[in-house]
Amino acid sequence: MARSSSKIVFLLSRISPEEAVAVHEVDPWDLVETVREGLLALDSDLTIRFANRSFCDIFAVVPEDAVGRKLYELGNGQWDVPELRTALETIISGGKSIEAFEVDRFFPSIGPRAMVLNARKVYRLGNKIQQILLAIEDVTERVTLEREHAIAGERIGMLLQELTHRVKNSLQIIAAMVSIEARSHKSGEGKAALERVSHRISALGQLYSKLSKANTVEAVDAATYLDELCRDLIASVHKEDGTSIVLKTDIESELLPTDRAITIGLMVNELVTNAVKYAFPGDTKGTVLVTLKRAPGELRLTVADNGQGVDPRRADSGLGGRLVEGFAQQLGGQLKRESGNTGTMVCLTLPWREASYDLRA
Repeated sequence: MARSSSKIVFLLSRISPEEAVAVHEVDPWDLVETVREGLLALDSDLTIRFANRSFCDIFAVVPEDAVGRKLYELGNGQWDVPELRTALETIISGGKSIEAFEVDRFFPSIGPRAMVLNARKVYRLGNKIQQILLAIEDVTERVTLEREHAIAGERIGMLLQELTHRVKNSLQIIAAMVSIEARSHKSGEGKAALERVSHRISALGQLYSKLSKANTVEAVDAATYLDELCRDLIASVHKEDGTSIVLKTDIESELLPTDRAITIGLMVNELVTNAVKYAFPGDTKGTVLVTLKRAPGELRLTVADNGQGVDPRRADSGLGGRLVEGFAQQLGGQLKRESGNTGTMVCLTLPWREASYDLRA
């Protein structure tokens, strides 16, 4: 223990001379007995030569039953761990020390225990005896808490996924009911208003569908979410009106937090719906382009068409435009509109910072 004593004196070398004298008078073994971790001193054949109080208390061992026995014979063989035994024998033969060796064992008297072991060879200059100092940290409580937290996290995740699924189904039902009501109106502003409401609800439903498929409630991939949303909008118009409108998308794969994805999805729904409904009257053919690009510190969403431009007298009285402006303000972004006889372009620039999410598809 001379080597350990030297270390203790070195670490406390900055204390006063009077305190230093007091430290020299302390028996190093008394210091070992105050350590919370279990400590064993082993001979080269792994015979236990010393077991501190913490080890005996933690593992319900009487010192007399431990000292003089081989480590792997202790108890009912709980310490007979082949990997540990090999590692300790390697240390004696000149190998490296053991760092953070994890062991799980069941002890009849105290139950299951999770332990972290550290070991190194010590050498006594006087009699040239080589021994191993083995430190055992009982981490059972910590490991148990970590497992409980993991189980709780999985449970919460399952509940959130179930909630997401229920919300998605509810929104789909509501959208279908509104759509049925819209079809009961032959024409007019009432029919158009109900159709727009149905599309807005469907946009939300698609978001929750993506969240459910991605097994997350934190974020959704913009490329899959917005592309599918736009194509469904175009498809619904083709089915109802027989128009011939081409959709083009150039959307980067960017993770959108759920709260922002909802707003961006509703904005895209409004802009694409307006373009389809008003930019191409009658059987006019045209193209709607939706892009989402990442720039340093920014995210830029653009919806453009090559139609006839915005008619300020259109039937919806600019409600969609006001919604888009409100969404842009909610997102803290800047909105830019350009419209003429060659088409309309709406560009939203958002301040953006990349975030890390776990999307397990």
